[in-house]
Amino acid sequence: MSIDLPELLKNTEPFSLLSEEEIDYIISNSLLDYIPKNSIILDEKKRSDYLYLVIKGVLSLLKDNTVIELLESGEILKDPSGFKVKAEDDSILLLIPSKVIQAILKEHPEFKDHFEKSITKKISEGSKKLRSVSYDDISLLTLKSIDLRPAVFCDEEDSVTQVAKKMSSADTSCCLVGREDSIKGIITDKDLKDRVLAKGHDPSKIKASDIKTYPVEFIESDRFLFEAVLKMIRKNIKRLPVLEEGKVIGVVEDRDILVRQSRNILYLIGQIEDEYDIKNLSQIYKSLKLSVEEIFNTGKDIEIIQKYISEINDRFVRKAVEISLEKLDIKGRFSFVLFGSEGRREVTISTDIDNGIIFSDRDEREKFLRLGREVVGILLRIGFPRCEGNVMASNERWVKSLDDWKNVVEEWISKPDAENILMTGIFFDFRNAYGDETLTDQLQDFIFSLIEKNQNFLLSMALKTLELEPPVGFFGRFTVEKSGEHKNELDLKKGGILPIVSGVRVLSLENKIRSTNTIDRIRKLRKKLGENLSDELIESFKFLQTLRLKNQIEKIKEGKSPDNYINPEKLTRFEKDILKESFRIIKKFQEMLGVHFRLRV
Repeated sequence: MSIDLPELLKNTEPFSLLSEEEIDYIISNSLLDYIPKNSIILDEKKRSDYLYLVIKGVLSLLKDNTVIELLESGEILKDPSGFKVKAEDDSILLLIPSKVIQAILKEHPEFKDHFEKSITKKISEGSKKLRSVSYDDISLLTLKSIDLRPAVFCDEEDSVTQVAKKMSSADTSCCLVGREDSIKGIITDKDLKDRVLAKGHDPSKIKASDIKTYPVEFIESDRFLFEAVLKMIRKNIKRLPVLEEGKVIGVVEDRDILVRQSRNILYLIGQIEDEYDIKNLSQIYKSLKLSVEEIFNTGKDIEIIQKYISEINDRFVRKAVEISLEKLDIKGRFSFVLFGSEGRREVTISTDIDNGIIFSDRDEREKFLRLGREVVGILLRIGFPRCEGNVMASNERWVKSLDDWKNVVEEWISKPDAENILMTGIFFDFRNAYGDETLTDQLQDFIFSLIEKNQNFLLSMALKTLELEPPVGFFGRFTVEKSGEHKNELDLKKGGILPIVSGVRVLSLENKIRSTNTIDRIRKLRKKLGENLSDELIESFKFLQTLRLKNQIEKIKEGKSPDNYINPEKLTRFEKDILKESFRIIKKFQEMLGVHFRLRV
């Protein structure tokens, strides 16, 4: 076998960062070694003075005779101390002396960075490389890390004149009524104009309590800037007091945010809000795919992209409900709810519609069945993909009164067979998209109370989650379809995304976490999961979702239908490495779940 070592190192990270002279220096001072299959290269007690580059074959790292990691051609074994290293196949290794590596490290900081880089950082960089442009996106700054406007406070008994003076001197457009840890309302410059000046009132005789708005919308300081943008859009407001440990630390206003970061979403939302013709709404929906590609090509983080798409989809849903209510002249308390990836705000281009209705009065079922059929009909005409499993509000199975939903949920939780676990996996990421949110809150509270009394349900749910194995074999090779339409491809959703979603859902239900978004849930589970595993899961999830969306965009360009399958052989070596690392982290997460629920020893 002829091996061109200079060419091989030029195409292998991080040696690709070096000059030809430096590569020649490494080769001339290194050893090329052939290792027969099943040979033990090192044992746990032996210390190595070499860095190992796998030229051909497969190495395994074992701890207590358990395979911890597999290394294939092009991969580097840096520090094998404490592990047994075995050749799982006939292998060829380049043994580079430690003193040679140390000499290179002194001259090349970027070469050193590669070896010191954490798994989390490596996967994060993998996500960035998948996107067309990489840049520092202010949308991903947390609110606590930016300059907030100082909060201005007043008492309920203060006159409007006093309030106006405080706002003017602080150059702010709002004043909070109360104290930093006890807000009783908010007064904006618009309130001063509309509720005092426009009505000819004497501002010195009007109290703050007379014109305040309550309740007040807040946002936590650890949330991202883009989440503040979305909340302002959703609530149709221009400012948000920012909370940290229950106290207001400042105010973020729309004029302080670089709204150009959200130009596309604002434009689309404006179009949807103003349109009532279904044909025109369909044209707007078609333009969404182009907008998603444009946002992806700016290098935005997948978390932002998915929440942007979800917000736009929500607007289509609300518009469909509004049109239906007006057409059918229906009134009553109800919540139009979203399930699955829509409920989690994790939609992509090919996401179908999963929805249903919760209503308050059992006697009004017929009219809400009509509403469900009308709304789904409009969404399908707009262009939303039909749910193949018929999990839609047009199906009477997904339209029930609150009491009937409680009965169904109780059946699912008390008898956690395969079918019922499947149903909870669909339903338990539900959220309100339109209507009375107290109905969804009441159902969520009921679910939490039931689970607390039925711990076997969580065990059954966790066991089902552990059946979702990442598609990578014993020797670190990807497990792909052997035949059919997706021959030589693997399902990113089934083998990568769902194991994270499902596992995180189980822990969230156990810990009564109301958030439905997977990344939000992981952040709230940080103390439970630990800092490292939390960060690794978030970055792995983002990488898988980014790879999935990139692949869907490419298939649309090729005139194909977007799906969740990728051919790993079409990935770069770096992408393959990150994908394997993500699958390894998922297995690590599943081991943690198995131990936590005592399903594995």
